[in-house]
Order: sequence, then C-alpha cells, then structure tokens
Amino acid sequence: MHIRFVLVRPRDPVNIGSAARAMANFGFSDLAVVAPYEPIWREAVSAVGAEHLLKQAKTFATVQEATADCHLVLGTTTGRRRVLQKPVITSPELPCLLAGLKKGEEKAAILFGSEKTGLSKNILDGCNYLVTIPTEPLCPSMNLAQAVVICSYELSKLP
Repeated sequence: MHIRFVLVRPRDPVNIGSAARAMANFGFSDLAVVAPYEPIWREAVSAVGAEHLLKQAKTFATVQEATADCHLVLGTTTGRRRVLQKPVITSPELPCLLAGLKKGEEKAAILFGSEKTGLSKNILDGCNYLVTIPTEPLCPSMNLAQAVVICSYELSKLP
C-alpha cells in the first residue's frame, strides 16, 4: 500500500521541512503540498536528510487534485470544536484501518491542515475517515510537523 502525506496550506517552511524529515525517518516518500504559502519552502533547512522529499514533492491547487488517485482519504483533526460527520479513529488505530488495503495496488492519503486553522469543515467532510491524536484535553492542537511525526510512526507499523 502506498501512503501520500498531504500538507494543506502550510504556512511555515520549517514545518514543511520537519514534516518531510519525519516522513523520511519512518520510510515514507510521497509528499504533496496544497496551496502553500511562500517563501520558498522547497529549501527548508529543517529537512535534514530529507531534502530529496522537498525536491520531489508535488504541488497542487486543491485537495481534490492531490487525492484524485487515492482510494482512501484521511483527515487529521483535534475534533474538539466541530461536529464531525465522518467516522473518527485515533492515530494508534491507523495501522489496523489501512491493513485492509491491497499492497502496492491501492493508495491512501492523510491530510494535515495549516498551522493556523487546521483542515476546513469542507475538507474534513470530503474525507473517508478522520484521525485524532490523543492529547491532553487542555492543549489538543499539535504543531503540524509533530502531527506528521506521530502519524508517520503509527503508519510505519504496517506490515
């Protein structure tokens, strides 16, 4: 199975570079960026050891374009301020959910929202599943790159 990590409207090149590094740490290489803010994020110095991921990253105008070839789309959210319309799983449940996809034949995408607003309700509504990362209720929102680290780690447990 193939997993694409999709950063939606990321604002900080450091976070983009750190997300790429986290992906590389756990063996993932398909990075897509939707409507990134400038400056030149492909040169983020925080991508130590993962510079190739930034150079290879695909840029898309919309989430729909970034996920058009994916069989399953997962959206990350704190889930705290919204009524969620899709099934919700926690990050440790990711390997079980994705284990059913056919190896090498099916593609999944996991979406991460901007540092400022997360994923919009419209984007979340377009996902098959929503993923929350268990955190302290008083501080539920994580840094973009930290969320990618946790999800990359959990997904690396797939056989």
